This record gives sequence, C-alpha cells and structure tokens, in this order.
Amino acid sequence: MKNVIFDVGRVLINWDINPVFMDLLGDQSSIDKFIDHVDFFSWNLSMDNGRTCADAVAGHSALFPKYAHVFEQFDKRWPETVPTSIKHSVDILARLKQNKIPTYAITNFSAEKWPIACEIYPFLGTSFIDTIVSGEVKLIKPGKEIFELLLSRNNLRAQDCIFIDDSQPNVDAANALGIDGLLFTSSEQFERDLIERGVL
Repeated sequence: MKNVIFDVGRVLINWDINPVFMDLLGDQSSIDKFIDHVDFFSWNLSMDNGRTCADAVAGHSALFPKYAHVFEQFDKRWPETVPTSIKHSVDILARLKQNKIPTYAITNFSAEKWPIACEIYPFLGTSFIDTIVSGEVKLIKPGKEIFELLLSRNNLRAQDCIFIDDSQPNVDAANALGIDGLLFTSSEQFERDLIERGVL
C-alpha cells in the first residue's frame, strides 16, 4: 500500500495574492514592481519558515516605509488570498480516504495562518494522519529535513510514499529521498498519475 503525501497551496486550495494587491496598488505593473522591489516571495517564505507575522510586517515596514500599509493589509486580509478550494483535488483526497489509503501533508505555511486556513477549509484539519506545517517545525521545502521529519515521525519508508506538489524543486527533493514525487499541473493529471500507480 502506498501513502499519499499532499502539498496544500495550489494543490488543494488556491493561493492568489493579486486581488488584495490590485486593491492596494491599483494595477498589475505596480504589483510587479512592488513584488520585485521588496522581494515579496522571500519575505512571505520567512513566515513559512517560522517568523512571526508581526515581526515580518514590522521588519519590512521599516525597510520599505512607502509600503507599510501594504504589508499590514496583506497580513490582515490574508484570508482573501485563499479564496477557493480546488474541488477536483479535494474529491481525489476524499476518494483516497474512502479507499483506506493513508494520507499525509507537508506544507510551507505560516504557523499563524494555518489555523485560519483550517477554519476556512475544515477538511485540512481532518483529512491527514499527520500534517507537517513548516512554520511550526521551522523546516521548509525543498529542504530534505522536512520530508525526513514526516517519514521518521510516522515510521514510513520513502519508497512506500507518493508526494504531490506544484513546485518542481519540492518534487525533486522528494525524489532524491526515494519518494515518488509528482508535479501537480492539474487535478486531472494527478488523478491519472494515481490511476497509473494503482492507487485509484
């Protein structure tokens, strides 16, 4: 029997920062300049790696005072960035559980925002035998340590696991450990991959 390990963002729920930034910054060109100027994705990743949201907002507001209101509003309006679940993927997860396939999750996620996501999407808190949240354990994909933690914590063998993620570096890291890593491009492709492996 295989164990299926899920990423969460852009596999099970959508993550879209543009609506909030469009409201705050006005147009796509301004959004792109902001993201590049403040190195937004590294800043966001620091919270996924255990930095508190308050510290992250204060730190970047001091560095880029022109955008202090953007950082503050992004933090306050964060639920708007996870507007919908990916229904077909959630259906696949439900089918795996119905078929008694063990399911786990490894997600790069702020420790403070994870409980909010679980309130919005209760299935996130109930669908997995174990969930490794990067901000809680202060380990982050694609580092091998976060994968090794899930394996050791649950007494799993890498070769008995399938991992699905929308990031190629994360998939590559899983493959390097002997996990069968799959790149998520669509729910339909994910379903076909699982059927090919006899899991669905």
